[in-house]
Amino acid sequence: MRKVLLLGVCLAAAAGGINAAQAAETPVTSGLSLKISGWIGFLAGLSLSNTDDDTFDRDYDFVSNARLQFDIKNVTDSGLEYGARIRMNNVDRRNDVTVDRTYLYLKGAFGTVTLGDAPYAIGDFGYVYAHDTLNSKLGFGAGWGDGLDGKFSLFGGSDTFYAFDPTYGIGGLNGRDTKVKYTSPSFSGFSFGIDFTPLAGGPGHAGNGGRNDLFDDSTTRYENIVTGGVNYTNTFDGTTVVARASAGTGNGVSGNDDYEAYSLGGQIVHSSGFAASVNWVHFASTFRADKAIDSITGDLSYYGGPYVISVGYAYTTAEKGNELESTFTDGADLQANHSASLSFLYNFAPGLGSFTELVYEKNEFRTGQDYEATALTTGVSLSF
Repeated sequence: MRKVLLLGVCLAAAAGGINAAQAAETPVTSGLSLKISGWIGFLAGLSLSNTDDDTFDRDYDFVSNARLQFDIKNVTDSGLEYGARIRMNNVDRRNDVTVDRTYLYLKGAFGTVTLGDAPYAIGDFGYVYAHDTLNSKLGFGAGWGDGLDGKFSLFGGSDTFYAFDPTYGIGGLNGRDTKVKYTSPSFSGFSFGIDFTPLAGGPGHAGNGGRNDLFDDSTTRYENIVTGGVNYTNTFDGTTVVARASAGTGNGVSGNDDYEAYSLGGQIVHSSGFAASVNWVHFASTFRADKAIDSITGDLSYYGGPYVISVGYAYTTAEKGNELESTFTDGADLQANHSASLSFLYNFAPGLGSFTELVYEKNEFRTGQDYEATALTTGVSLSF
């Protein structure tokens, strides 16, 4: 009865949606403009079932979070655009502030050169997810309401045994690694990107330590990382077709195996509002293990003007002896992972939106106990 009553409260709280608030660009100096944007969100979560639920003191909780982003840019008379971005993520009392974007860029007819802590090229061109494409139509800027690519681990457990792109989770790369990246302009729908990163590591060692980065430590994962990808995007009679492929390599350090990853994906957004995507990510080797790990993600979504509804499924299979273990059970040597989500987003008022998501996950191991969880999350977010 307690779960039923709480579920009713959560669903009532989610009777909203979002419409992107366009942040005004404020002139600063010498022609430069400053744009401030972000979001503030509230989430209610309910654990419906969990392998470890007999250890829980309660099966529900509330969470708040925010993001703050600063964009500075200018365009010269010759058409050269230049600027910078600072993004403060996880702005909350638990995490304080995580600065996960700090970079400069130059953009012109030659393409775009990005210098600093920005997403990898293999992440730009290796990510294909229809749900996320339709979310942008509603203006959702939050990590909540993002299906399998959102805050899945908050109530569903999750050791992130699946991948949307070759940087995600298993890959061990993140946008805070400091790099030099080039992205080409579009040629009849085709574009490409490539980057170089001297050093990649865990959260406490993201390759931005100056002289300290000349010495490897226990959190250093790779060095001399090169990633790239190609993209084709075109629209035919109102239907948009996307095809992407990416690859990356890096030398393992501090006892870690090398990084070698590939991806191939496609997406269709039909003029009727339906969208579908499939993405395959193959890890030949990562810091986790020198074993093959394959992750396939599929999504079917519908955009109905003020709302988006999506169903997504991610399947991962791993070669025997991969050393992937559960932090929630004694399970070891991952055999397969199943993750699924059902999402509903509604546009209630300008800048104000709601989301409700049902997520399921099962980790299957060759030895030890499997892990299984089902959770419901719902909430509201204000974008500006």
